[in-house]
Amino acid sequence: MAGAKLSPTAKRWQTIMVTIPIIGATSFVLYKRLVLGEPQRTLPRPDSEEAKKPIVPLKPDSEGTY
Repeated sequence: MAGAKLSPTAKRWQTIMVTIPIIGATSFVLYKRLVLGEPQRTLPRPDSEEAKKPIVPLKPDSEGTY
């Protein structure tokens, strides 16, 4: 369907089907933040301790576990 021409009505439906889940997800996140008081998610700063830890350890520790 990549090369198929869509009618204006089909384009409209395609736009609606793509945007409704995006609007729903962003509205839910905003609701949790504003109404329920959940803090905004942030990325760790490069100078923080959490940012210095590797996401996946590459070598086993002294006990042999990863």
